[in-house]
Amino acid sequence: MQVQEIKDEMKPESLPIDAYAVPTSAKKIFEILNRDGPLTSGDIEKKCTYSDRTVRNALKKLINIGLVRKVANFTDMRTSLFHVRESVN
Repeated sequence: MQVQEIKDEMKPESLPIDAYAVPTSAKKIFEILNRDGPLTSGDIEKKCTYSDRTVRNALKKLINIGLVRKVANFTDMRTSLFHVRESVN
């Protein structure tokens, strides 16, 4: 295995969600985004019944480890959309 292949395998997006030390709420939100995304944080709250604070904290953790990205919502610029990064399974 070449050095670049090893580096690619170690990228956050190449690991399953269970490989991360994230709370259960973050894992559930990741699964919702993977299945139904892209979604706003309000849409995520409705689908999982977590509080807005829990959703925000979970999204922040998922963004920081590189599993989720935040993009502008051009249909409503007051909100953002959250996407699972393309190479995550």
